Amino acid sequence: NKFEYQHKCSGDSTVFPLSGRYTGSFYVTADANNKTKVAEKDVILKFSKNSEGYHNVEGKGSNYYGKYTITGTLDKEGVITIFRNFQAP
Repeated sequence: NKFEYQHKCSGDSTVFPLSGRYTGSFYVTADANNKTKVAEKDVILKFSKNSEGYHNVEGKGSNYYGKYTITGTLDKEGVITIFRNFQAP
């Protein structure tokens, strides 16, 4: 299912990628006719360049299913791959 993160910057910025607070959502499909939008809350992403020339991604956030940490990478083509690791309740 499709998901989206968006960062709103106050002013012009040419920095990419931009670490900071993000908003987002994704859809959960129950069946062909029913999709439920799940809002992501308190998402913070931090990008740091690694030795391969890509960026490592670290962060945290929460949604309906709980709080989670984020790890992943952003490659040279701008493709981000992230994993959300949910914390035990």
